[in-house]
Amino acid sequence: MLIIYGVYRWWPRRIAFRNDYCLRCGQETRAEQIRTFDVGHIFWIPLLPSGFWKHWYCFKCRHNPHESPRTRRIFKWIGLAILILFAMVFWTTPLDPDFVIGTWIFRIGAPIAALLTFAHLRGTPKDVRLKSKLAGVLPAADIVCPFCRTELIVGDRCFCPNCAVVRQ
Repeated sequence: MLIIYGVYRWWPRRIAFRNDYCLRCGQETRAEQIRTFDVGHIFWIPLLPSGFWKHWYCFKCRHNPHESPRTRRIFKWIGLAILILFAMVFWTTPLDPDFVIGTWIFRIGAPIAALLTFAHLRGTPKDVRLKSKLAGVLPAADIVCPFCRTELIVGDRCFCPNCAVVRQ
C-alpha cells in the first residue's frame, strides 16, 4: 500500500543569518534561519501539528548547509561487507534445483559487485569534516541587513530594526 506523507511548513519567517560552510555546495556561504510552523500530513491532509521549528538554509542551494548529499563512507564499507557475505554464502551452499539460475547469478554477481565497490571506495576521497571547515569560516560582520538593506543596530546582539533579523 502506498502512503504519501510529509511536512507542511507554514508561515515562514526569516529570523537570523550567519556565515557558514555548505556541504552540498562545498564552499563557504551565507545561511539564513527560517522559523516555520510545521504540520505533518498524510495524503495531503494536515493531521499532526508539531509546532514552531527553526531551519537553516544555504543562500545558494536552498538546502540545509550541514546535510551532505553523499553517502557516507562507513555505509559503503558496510555494503562491501554484505556483498562479500553474500558471495561466501552462495558459494558455500549447494545448488538448489529450483533456484539454479538465481544461485549462479548471485555466485557471479556478488563478487563482481564487491570488486567494483572496493574499486569505488579506493578512488573516493575521505569525507569532509564539517568541524574543520567551520573553524575556517569567519563570523558575519555585516553592518547592513542583507535582506532589507537597513543598517543593523549593534549592541550585545546585532539585529535589524526593520525586519528583526539577528546576525549570528
